Amino acid sequence: MLVFPLALLLTATPPALETWATRACPPSKAEPDSNVEMKLMGQRRAECLRKAMNKALDRAILPLKKSRPDAFKEWMALQDDYNRWMAEACAAAEEANWVDLTTGERSMGTGYGFTESQCLQRHHAWRGYYADAWARGERNPLAPLSPALEGPAAEARSAWNAYRDRVLQTVARAPTRAVDPARPSRKLSRDDWKPYVERLERVLAGPELLATHQCALVPARPTDCVQRFADSLFAQMDPPQPPGPSEGGP
Repeated sequence: MLVFPLALLLTATPPALETWATRACPPSKAEPDSNVEMKLMGQRRAECLRKAMNKALDRAILPLKKSRPDAFKEWMALQDDYNRWMAEACAAAEEANWVDLTTGERSMGTGYGFTESQCLQRHHAWRGYYADAWARGERNPLAPLSPALEGPAAEARSAWNAYRDRVLQTVARAPTRAVDPARPSRKLSRDDWKPYVERLERVLAGPELLATHQCALVPARPTDCVQRFADSLFAQMDPPQPPGPSEGGP
């Protein structure tokens, strides 16, 4: 499994978002010479975009601190919720690569972390783009992007719901107690699965909850604001790709 340049990660997203991300964090021209270097490149890009996102958020939110303190607090609380959801969503996407839902076994390998950093790149870029548009006075930045997001959002939402159903089926077959709990590659017990399933449920519920909170801050919001914003979050989530019995992760 490779860490792709951000330009490739964003090929399914609108050109405006790809342009924003590339401008904020120009792709490195260096060629990685190992899996470790590829992983580090992905992590560096994710961190660069996180900082760019935070700068855009500062431009959007800080002016409210004195002029509209209640709105400022709402924005800050929303961003805290967004950060927690983003971290859990990307962690869940990573873990999906390493748990075989047929056998219930979790594996580990040198590729661990690639998917998570790619996921963080997309979400940081998206949130930064949205905040930057808001700071420029655009109160409905989703309108021109929604047609391009609907397809990927529907695909991701369907795939993640189906994945959750498969996970629950695997949990029902899982042993009560862990077998060889010290081993990184082992069959997960029901206790092992419990926090994983709880996180997965929070991840799937998150887009609608965040969208409701975000749209409450949008003046003269369109009637489909919640749907559009939730779609924009699901569109940044690649469908999960759990390994088969012979794969053992990326």
